[in-house]
Amino acid sequence: MRAGVIGVGGQGSTLLGHCLKQPDMIQIEAICDVNPAHRAQACQLVAEAKGKPIRQYEDWQEMAHKEELEVVIVATPLWTHADITVGFLDAGVHVLCEKMMAYDIPGCQRMVDASLRNHRLLEIGYPRFYEPLYQSVYRNIIQRRALGDIHFVRLHTHRNSSWRRSENPPSPGYTPQRWGYPTWDALANWRMYRRYSQGLVGELGSHQTSLAEWYLGSTARTVYGTGGIFCYKDGREVDDHIFMTYGHPGGCTVELSVILSNDYGGLYEEFIGSQGTLIVSDIDGGMLFLNDDEPVVRESTKKGADLPWSPDWNLAFGNEIWKFCSAVRHGTPLLCGPQRALASAVSALAGNQAVATKEHVDIAK
Repeated sequence: MRAGVIGVGGQGSTLLGHCLKQPDMIQIEAICDVNPAHRAQACQLVAEAKGKPIRQYEDWQEMAHKEELEVVIVATPLWTHADITVGFLDAGVHVLCEKMMAYDIPGCQRMVDASLRNHRLLEIGYPRFYEPLYQSVYRNIIQRRALGDIHFVRLHTHRNSSWRRSENPPSPGYTPQRWGYPTWDALANWRMYRRYSQGLVGELGSHQTSLAEWYLGSTARTVYGTGGIFCYKDGREVDDHIFMTYGHPGGCTVELSVILSNDYGGLYEEFIGSQGTLIVSDIDGGMLFLNDDEPVVRESTKKGADLPWSPDWNLAFGNEIWKFCSAVRHGTPLLCGPQRALASAVSALAGNQAVATKEHVDIAK
């Protein structure tokens, strides 16, 4: 498949690396990024892999006009997702776009409409849908109702870091103003500013709320929450702590906490049912406790060790790309898809509204 990548920062470079590992399936023909340092580094990697120079662009519209591509991967700041994705779908190109789907619901709907209008596939990059452990858990535990009725879900993303990136401008005097960023920091740390980002729930929490919606087979109907900038008084505009409580049909409550002041618990998902409890943790691996089992107490495993029954994110990203190309070529189903991603965005944005207004929010479906 002839492919291009738009946005080769942290996540875009990760996806690019997985493409380069699968040259018989996907061939990178062009790179686009407004940051010349990121663009040059990515082009060098591709040139070394292909044995020849790669075409590069700083303007995605020029790339869409000049290149004959089958698929593109979009890994740009959230506020640009809708325009870039719709532009390539209208150019007849299938799109794999990073999460969250778009900055707002009208943007998400534009993306869905463009996909349908042009008969081109659109997938949103939530890797849990492509990770073998989560797929196996869904088939063998969730679908078989081994947990019984699930009435409580706990989701944690806990970090002890500012979330701020320290990166030098690509050259003295470089300015990204023409791309909508008044300063270098606005581009390098776009996640910190409300004009470009939906904050912690958009970039981190929506991974886990989309998982809960998948496993529960429902979308949230209500949400209330709290949060604020409690720790890092560094000029950011998005909260460094958020806590959201979602109400699902059937009497299930889903609690989400995303914090940047303490990494206790790490990345952690817990599904508590009438017949048992399922835990997936980046610290302790996966655990299943059925009510008939004897209680088990375990010591935590150090990060980086071989965990029993743990997610493999490298495999997830590779599968995501492979399955997307298979869907384009052979019509195999997408495992997330735009409708699930749209529902996830609706829930995330409602959560932000609840935190901002400190009011209970009914989620329109």
